[in-house]
Amino acid sequence: MVHHKQEEQSRAASPGQQAAVRVPIVALMTDFGLRDGFVGIMKGVIAGIVPQAQLIDISHDIAPQNVAAGAWLLSTAYRYFPAGSVFLCVVDPGVGSQRRAIALEAGDWFFVGPDNGLFSYVLAEQPLRQAVVLENPAYRLPQVSTTFHGRDIFAPAAAHLARGVPLAAFGKALDPRSLQRLDLSQPQRLGGRIEARVIYIDHFGNLVTNIPLTLVPDLFSAPRARLLVPARGLAIERRQPFFAGEAGEGEPFVYSDSAGYVGVAIRNGNAAATLGITVGEAVTLVIEET
Repeated sequence: MVHHKQEEQSRAASPGQQAAVRVPIVALMTDFGLRDGFVGIMKGVIAGIVPQAQLIDISHDIAPQNVAAGAWLLSTAYRYFPAGSVFLCVVDPGVGSQRRAIALEAGDWFFVGPDNGLFSYVLAEQPLRQAVVLENPAYRLPQVSTTFHGRDIFAPAAAHLARGVPLAAFGKALDPRSLQRLDLSQPQRLGGRIEARVIYIDHFGNLVTNIPLTLVPDLFSAPRARLLVPARGLAIERRQPFFAGEAGEGEPFVYSDSAGYVGVAIRNGNAAATLGITVGEAVTLVIEET
């Protein structure tokens, strides 16, 4: 079964436009890793409920319990999925506590996971259409553990959503103001100076700041730019928009991250490890126009 909304969108899509989902899509993102069987078990639960669903892995290598990193990674991914896709997201240090298990519809997509800030960017970027608490036992496994809600609560809910069960069936509606949100305060540009921080480190050790490229359209055209890391006594002055530039081996440079933010990389190297920079580190970008 496909969402009625999906069917309407599919009929309305004109040639050349990306059609809405024709088969259910469930995208998974967790901090579980792949060494253990947790991800496979969740997929087994989903397959038992909606066997025709297409399961897509976003990542299972988020740093354990790092909700902020999970929220950021989700924000870079969800918009590339067809309308109607269901995102099963589990980065859940509060599993078994009083934190709520929720599902929501934001923009053209559905999201299932813990109410701990994991959906902060989505809520900031998309209109929230509905949010509910996952409390209806009909859409859980018969036995619910205190340590694996991904299997017992979130995977069944995502599967039932994918097969067309309306959000209202899962539990009572939530006041949007009650949903947990991370502090997503954006840096401000004062003249040529921007105070910011590192918000993500990818698999290659590239650093991503919270400076949107739209805030610095002159990043590569200004006569001079420096990214300062005060705690490390670093000043990174080389700039290049892609990896295969003039920077030599081991030399850090400022680049444009694919998600649309200012980043720092080392050609054929790990910038985070080499420079000793961690998530949350304060940075300052200085643009000099003369």
